[in-house]
Order: sequence, then C-alpha cells, then structure tokens
Amino acid sequence: MNLTLIEKRQPDKGRFWLSFGESDEFRASWWNKGVQAPSSSSWFEVRDGDLEVARIELDDVVPIEEWAGVPRLGRIALEIQLIEVAASQRHQGIGTEIIRMLAAEFPDRRLVAFSETDRFWASLGWDRHDHAGEPERRRALYIQPASNA
Repeated sequence: MNLTLIEKRQPDKGRFWLSFGESDEFRASWWNKGVQAPSSSSWFEVRDGDLEVARIELDDVVPIEEWAGVPRLGRIALEIQLIEVAASQRHQGIGTEIIRMLAAEFPDRRLVAFSETDRFWASLGWDRHDHAGEPERRRALYIQPASNA
C-alpha cells in the first residue's frame, strides 16, 4: 500500500463546485453535493497509485462544547467531517493508515470525529465523549489523544 493524500482545491470565492466526481465506490449522498466557496471545509482524495481508495472532508469549525468531559481545544481541533474508504477497498487497513497520514499532515492540530463507528475509533485509542444533554440522540465525539497529536 502506497497511499497519497491529494487536497482538492476550491475555486475562487462565490463559486459553486463539486468536490468529487460520481463513483459507485462511494456514497453519492456524501460526496455528490455542491459546495459554495468559501467554506471552512477542505477535501482530500486518497490514492493508491492510480486508484482512488478514499475520500475525506475536514472542517476547521468544530462545535464540541456540548459534549461531556471534552478538553479545551479551540482552534487546535480539526474535525474529520467525513471519511470513506472505497467499497472494494475496505477492511485492508486503509482507514487506519489515512488517520496516521492526517496526523502527520496536521501535527499542530488535534483530530476529532463525530461518529457511530465506535469500533474503528476505539481501535485507534481515541477518547469517546457523549453529548452532555442528549447522548441517545447525538453522535459520540472521538478525540485523538494528545500523545498522538
């Protein structure tokens, strides 16, 4: 596996664009929506050679104050808004490798993710935080340990 992280650049201000093309390998409802520039999000395509194996959306604006026991992260937090490994490439360690790549790419940030995929984030050693007021209705928040940042 020789993964490459490729940032998808937004066009000039005020322009509508699609961050990714259509593909049967990925959920259309996640990736085939239009984006109005400018945005606090950034998008990455992950390739293994010539093959697109994953897609990522990151967000600089992370509202985590309502989750119980969260550390004060402020502008250090970087949310993994969406991450998806291509359907034909799953269960090969690609997701775990992508998280390592993101941590290396953004060494001064703490990665966070809102997710139902408890097993994946727990396998990385990330800390789980439930919503303080509505834990049964809100997704859990996972935060990269400070020692891994």
